Amino acid sequence: MKRKSKLTVLVTVAIFAVAALPLSAQASKPRAISLTFTMHFTSATTATGTWTSTSDLTVLNGKSGTVVQTTKITGKGKGKGEKTGQVVHGHKVVTASDGTFVIQFNGGLKPTGATTSEVNGRFVLKKGTGAYKGLHGNGKIHATLDSSSGAITAVYTGKAHVQNKT
Repeated sequence: MKRKSKLTVLVTVAIFAVAALPLSAQASKPRAISLTFTMHFTSATTATGTWTSTSDLTVLNGKSGTVVQTTKITGKGKGKGEKTGQVVHGHKVVTASDGTFVIQFNGGLKPTGATTSEVNGRFVLKKGTGAYKGLHGNGKIHATLDSSSGAITAVYTGKAHVQNKT
């Protein structure tokens, strides 16, 4: 009987020890995000501006700040086995008062008028600092570009989570 009692105590202690392990290695549940970027070209391959968020993910909800974007346009791309035209590849360094995160993106470039184009594609949240450390996610982009004014408006929608690290 004593042996069974000791075994029960050991099992109980083991269960509590596992339950008490830090939860910091777990990721938050993926949440909907929506980021809006309003930028102007500063050169043929760079743009700067501001951003805002109306995301369900707490770390991004109601946030805003500055953004610096660099891009490269390549030749013909393929989508669903068909040539889609030029492809924009780039990354954004997104800064807020509580940290910074990086977004990589690419998408097909499609003329919509004499001086206007749109980009539709995908993005990936790559890394972050401060409050954005461990931020990961992905989704779709839709951007409009006006080469006569240099204006860019982009909306990124998708899902993201925070992978807490100790």
